[in-house]
Amino acid sequence: MALGQGAAAQLWQEVNAGTFTLTVEAAHEVAGHYQWIADEMRQRGTEVAYLQRLDGFGGFDSAKHLQSGFETKAVQAFDAFKSAQESALRMKAAVLQAAKLTQEVDAANAAATRAASRKISDA
Repeated sequence: MALGQGAAAQLWQEVNAGTFTLTVEAAHEVAGHYQWIADEMRQRGTEVAYLQRLDGFGGFDSAKHLQSGFETKAVQAFDAFKSAQESALRMKAAVLQAAKLTQEVDAANAAATRAASRKISDA
C-alpha cells in the first residue's frame, strides 16, 4: 500500500532540485506536524494489531470464516497504518532537507526505514 509515498518522493525530488526550500523555523514547525501524524499512525497500528487474533466466534464453518475475515482486515489495517507512518516520516525528512538540516534528515529517514520494516508481531 502506497499511502502518501508518491507525494513524499515527489517532495524529496523538489527539495533536491532546489525548487522547494524552507527556513529552519518553518521546517521544524512542519516536521513537528509530520511527526505527530507518524506517532498517531504507529499508535493506531499498535491498537489494530491486537485484532489479528480473535476468538469467541464459535466452531461453525461460517463463524470461522467470519473470524478469519476480521483477522485479515486487521492485518490489512496494520499495513495501511504502517505505510502512512512511513510516508509521514519521509515527508518530515523532506521538509528538514529543505532547510538543510542533515542530521535531522538522517534521523527521520532512519525512523521511516524502521517503520517500513515493522511487523505486526512487533506491535
